[in-house]
Amino acid sequence: MSTLFDYPGHADWADEPENDRNAYRSFVLLRYGSGMNGSPFPGRLTCAVSLALLLSGLLPACGLLGPGAQERAVRAFEKQDYPAAHDHALAALEADRDDSAALTVLLRTQLAMGAGKDALASLERLAKLDSLPHDHRLLAAEARLQVGDTAPVKGLLAGQFSAESWRLRALAAALAGDEQAVSEAFWKGRDAAGDKVRLFVAEASYHLRREDRDAARQAVARAQELAPRRAETLFVTGWLAQLERNYEIAARAFLAILDQSPQDRPAMLGAIDALQRLDRDDLADPLIAQGRAAYAGDLSFIYFAARAHARKGEWVAARDLLQEYEPQLAGQEPAQLLYAEALLELGQGELARAIVTPIHSRRRGDGEVTALYDRIVQETGI
Repeated sequence: MSTLFDYPGHADWADEPENDRNAYRSFVLLRYGSGMNGSPFPGRLTCAVSLALLLSGLLPACGLLGPGAQERAVRAFEKQDYPAAHDHALAALEADRDDSAALTVLLRTQLAMGAGKDALASLERLAKLDSLPHDHRLLAAEARLQVGDTAPVKGLLAGQFSAESWRLRALAAALAGDEQAVSEAFWKGRDAAGDKVRLFVAEASYHLRREDRDAARQAVARAQELAPRRAETLFVTGWLAQLERNYEIAARAFLAILDQSPQDRPAMLGAIDALQRLDRDDLADPLIAQGRAAYAGDLSFIYFAARAHARKGEWVAARDLLQEYEPQLAGQEPAQLLYAEALLELGQGELARAIVTPIHSRRRGDGEVTALYDRIVQETGI
């Protein structure tokens, strides 16, 4: 089930569950680059480029890409519009289930979307077709990390010394809680061959999750130097800006991702949060509606919809919306606090106090929680 905490951009939000796919994605930033900056499908696909890809081993030798679902999948992948790439690749495979080129696009898209289990299945299918991509060991290591299976990763990366391999070693060490190994892997990756954007993005994400803004700022700056318009760079730029409460920069970064991939869920959530804090409800409200349509029942978008009602003083609507999902609010503190505030506004202070008291006991240093708790005490006289 989706949670509020799939988007990590707000410092007050709790960590996501360890096994949550979106939690891994938001930490690791599982996005491949676009264009010549690291995509397995560089540039605009012409016959000449397709031939180069075949010769380099990035695509299996099953014929040049022609027009149709397969080419649309590659182009969507290049643009980092992964939902579209996923759908086009599936359409190509419906026409030919042994289309190894389409299956390779699907594999990379699954990894970019954090679907490690599905990616492992695609790797198995490619192995049976004798069409594994040349970097299949790196892809397998990524997939294993996504499903939380770190045991095979060391063997998969044996003999690999690219920047990408060091990124994966750092992530494996992070999942194991070995901070020294994380630092060593990131450091060694800086001098390794290959595209380093994802390395710096992963390093930035690691520091951002620990709220080490100084270290994160350095890694974000390195990613910006190499590929300022790539989605993963924009994401950590927005995340850092959120932590620093620079909401204008955050909004611009997340909206730039949505220009590339309109259904990107973390970017939508980040943009909505920043825009609401900038009092740009004229931009936030359409994104909320878009998110609720694309991700029906997703508590993150429901929370932001309720927050939009509250911002307009529509407390009954805010309460009713959150009340509908009350059983799912356990552990979701931002939604619980908003629900409590709505109850208080509607004269239900005792219910509000019952919700806020345990949160206040856990977060006594939080000014916003303390202010709401004090207000409840003052208005209820309890």
